[in-house]
Amino acid sequence: MKKTLVLILVLAMIAGFAAACAGNQPAQTPSGPAATQAPAATQAPAATQAPAAPAEDEPVLLRVTWWGNQLRHETTVAMLDAFTELNPHITFEPEFTDWSGYWDKLATQAASNNLPDIVQQDYAYITQYHTRGLMANLTDQINLGNLNVDNVPESILATGRFDGDLYALCIGVNAVCIIYNEDALDAAGVTMPERPSYQEIMDISAAVFADSGMRGHTPRNHQGLQMMARDRGEIVYGGTGDQTLQASEATVLRYFTQIQTTAQSDWSFTTDMHLANITAGLEGHSMTIGHGWNLYPGGSNQLAGAQNATEANLGIALYPRTDGYTHEAMYLRPSQFFSISSTSPHQDIAARVIDFYTNDEIAQDHLMAERGVPVSTVMADYLRPKLAPVQQKIFAYIASVAAIATPFDPPQPNGAAEVNTLLEQLTDLIEFGQMTPEDATARFMTEANEIFARAAD
Repeated sequence: MKKTLVLILVLAMIAGFAAACAGNQPAQTPSGPAATQAPAATQAPAATQAPAAPAEDEPVLLRVTWWGNQLRHETTVAMLDAFTELNPHITFEPEFTDWSGYWDKLATQAASNNLPDIVQQDYAYITQYHTRGLMANLTDQINLGNLNVDNVPESILATGRFDGDLYALCIGVNAVCIIYNEDALDAAGVTMPERPSYQEIMDISAAVFADSGMRGHTPRNHQGLQMMARDRGEIVYGGTGDQTLQASEATVLRYFTQIQTTAQSDWSFTTDMHLANITAGLEGHSMTIGHGWNLYPGGSNQLAGAQNATEANLGIALYPRTDGYTHEAMYLRPSQFFSISSTSPHQDIAARVIDFYTNDEIAQDHLMAERGVPVSTVMADYLRPKLAPVQQKIFAYIASVAAIATPFDPPQPNGAAEVNTLLEQLTDLIEFGQMTPEDATARFMTEANEIFARAAD
């Protein structure tokens, strides 16, 4: 009954955010730095047909691209190798990188009409690639019997639908969180609250720094502002039909003030640490190499990769909340999607690979929920008792979020990527001591709306 209840909670909360987005394009919540948009010149006419598929058993090489840490690379390659064992005429050319370089590379490939056959997508950017005609219609593959989504709840499928058809399939469910070094907290004689406040995070940082010299930080950039806004019942910006900044001036000022307070503390991550972490990946992040005690990833699924990169015992807790908060900020979200390039000559086979990823026990044995809780209810039930302790922590965390989660923010409007970049630049200036929170707030409120106004023209 416990296992059934956990699954019901997860799916119920996902249904909640899907319902909140009804009538809109799929909601988008960025999980990292702003991505480079695919050039408009790459748009493919709706009538364009993919090249004919090869004959059965004719040798096929599929290109598959994804971003992620070393553990994700290893588990994904193992899953692809398992598919090849079952289908020896089908082999793969993996193309993977970390988040920081992924979207620039993908945009370049799109501009040169050279996208891989299977593309890992993020929730924030699937609309861009769909509107440019770069993603194949997966509903066609479902109708052909190459992709089975019978055990995937409609609420999950809805996140990748456009005009009723499926173009991107969610490949895991997760939630924002704080990941922390349990050993460092134990040594310092402090404990992580089940639901910490920003002040409690700062107090823990001070205690850990005094004990071991490990530094800490509080959330920054879009995710940090987004969660502070949600604490107050706000969103950062409106949906695709509302090209305005929605976060209040008071919320933006609170965010920048928190950044300054943290930066001026002796326990804080240094600027060099922040800059290094942008491209270091989980394996080289300040927390996993022992220079810091905490991490705020885009999703809870990253606990597995972080734990794989360090010998320290890691814990996971709910995202910090603002003192005096008035609304529940936590939500569930798709971790990533798989899509098929509209120009791929192997769309039928690519769909079979995604089906294998989604529905096959052999695939789950290799993947072990690294991207999040499986979207197939059958595969989630199959995998749960086989999980290692770190994956058990992830499943338990998703269950705790499901019990309190509220709906997603509306879809990102055009210009949101540029606004996120502006926020990142202003955050850096405050950390460098080159701007006050008040000046950063005034500039952000003005320039963000100017960006949205230009994007709406």
